[in-house]
Amino acid sequence: MQVIDHLANIKDAGEGTAVALGNFDGVHLGHRDIFRTLVRRARELGVRSLVYTFDPHPLKVLAPERAPLLLNTAEEKVRLIAASNIDILACIPFSVALASCEAEDFVRDVLVGQLHIRALVIGYDFAFGRDRRGTGDFLRAQGEIYGFSVDVLQPVGMDGQPYSSSRVRELLAEGRVEAIPSLLGRHYTLAGKVVGGEKRGRTLGFPTANISTEKEQLPAAGVYAVIVRHKNTDYQGLVNIGCRPTYGPGATTIEVYLLDFSGDIYADELRLYFVARLREEKIFADSDALIAAIRQDVALGRELLKDAKIIQYQEYLSEDNTCAR
Repeated sequence: MQVIDHLANIKDAGEGTAVALGNFDGVHLGHRDIFRTLVRRARELGVRSLVYTFDPHPLKVLAPERAPLLLNTAEEKVRLIAASNIDILACIPFSVALASCEAEDFVRDVLVGQLHIRALVIGYDFAFGRDRRGTGDFLRAQGEIYGFSVDVLQPVGMDGQPYSSSRVRELLAEGRVEAIPSLLGRHYTLAGKVVGGEKRGRTLGFPTANISTEKEQLPAAGVYAVIVRHKNTDYQGLVNIGCRPTYGPGATTIEVYLLDFSGDIYADELRLYFVARLREEKIFADSDALIAAIRQDVALGRELLKDAKIIQYQEYLSEDNTCAR
């Protein structure tokens, strides 16, 4: 997949493109439906598929106080979109000037003038341009003028709830990580480097690794059963997310305990896949009470993880069964 941050860098667009427009935060199952439709349209027309998205998220520029915490890092978003067999990802810097662009100008100058669009695919709730005039109805009318088709995909979901990034954030805020694969098609995951900590875990008999991550949206504070990937090997583990209130207030930390592992992993990268929440964060009377609780966590974690496997992003259009994690 070609990744560009400016349309001047695009290759081979002269024969036309099929385009999907959106923010695609989370790359959830609804987004994947858009990508499947996009790839199908591109193959039918014999053109390249292109996903047009923005960095940073528009609200981070227009209304930072309302901007959501993102579900994926920039690197994760690229890998997940690439796994859907997209030919080109245009990740365009977002600005106030871009937000004020008239919808008609964007269609004429960008979609038609630069991308030579033959087909457009958007979600039911997508709108763009000044005053968000670039709605599905507007784009269908523009397609009639300029000769491109427009697919406006209706909401898809389960149990009457559409797949949405907002719903994923709600579940994470509640600590309900076990419900996430039904929306994302994969376990919620974060990666980070092992950094120095206060080494309290060693004194308790449970040495932990402190993780520094670029992931914005963390699950709610608490203890979770996780699968931990280290250098292409998977381990069962527990992770505590929170401020360790037993020892007084402090900054939020991510502390991972690998079951049945010993070795030096300082400065290494770990990737955590969240399987289930064991409990919320608690204050314990003393170290003995904390140790007893950790032992219970380990026993429950082993039980929950004994048959657990990482649920990966799988794109069913892929001829070689491409995955992204």
